[in-house]
Amino acid sequence: MKKVAIAVVSVALGAGALVGIQSIVAATAPAPQLEPQAAHDPSVPSLRPDLGLGERLILVVGGVYPTQAEAEEANAQLHFGEMQGFYVDQIGNFGGLSSSLASRGAWVLASAFRTREGADQFAQLASQAGVENPIVTPRLVSLGGTYVGLGQEAAPDGSGPLTTSIPASRPIQP
Repeated sequence: MKKVAIAVVSVALGAGALVGIQSIVAATAPAPQLEPQAAHDPSVPSLRPDLGLGERLILVVGGVYPTQAEAEEANAQLHFGEMQGFYVDQIGNFGGLSSSLASRGAWVLASAFRTREGADQFAQLASQAGVENPIVTPRLVSLGGTYVGLGQEAAPDGSGPLTTSIPASRPIQP
């Protein structure tokens, strides 16, 4: 009986030690990687962000705020599921936007599109996410500021995702 009790205690201590070791290993293990592995693979080409510099883009505006912090806080309250929603940007990064909204603030929640169809679809999604009356602008000139979501729409010919500019969005040549 004494041998059985010693064996049970030994197994219990061994299991406790194993759990303790696992806890130590888990605590010292590196945090899980949040980016895809390809982001760190030198064999995968990287592209610089397309900021749409000079392009004539349509914005969906989800709000205008006096400060960047207020815009970021408002943006944090919106949830678009797996899709990126709005980006926080300065009004002055789009020619023509500042004159119409500057009285409300200097920072906007915005997402840019090259087609009206893409902008209209996103505005509907924004409404479902809780944005009251998202604004769909006419074409504005991008001054190349912050990345605000180019490429989130379908090509007008139905061939798949829109990956390049379209004639209506290209800069006007003098």
